[in-house]
Amino acid sequence: MKIKMNDQIITKLIRELDDEDQEVRINAINQLGDTGDELCLKELRERLRNSSKEHMALIIAVGKLKKELGIK
Repeated sequence: MKIKMNDQIITKLIRELDDEDQEVRINAINQLGDTGDELCLKELRERLRNSSKEHMALIIAVGKLKKELGIK
């Protein structure tokens, strides 16, 4: 679901990607993923590139399984 957010909110959420609290980071990731904004996509992709190979493998595997099972 695409949610329109102003630049100040997006900037705040991007800053929250570096928060010490994991729940804050997860909330920011989820909200940024709902924006439909290219800057958000760039930021989230950069975070993925910097994450561990194991984490990336998990994400890819879950995505494949969801697609194979027809789950959104």
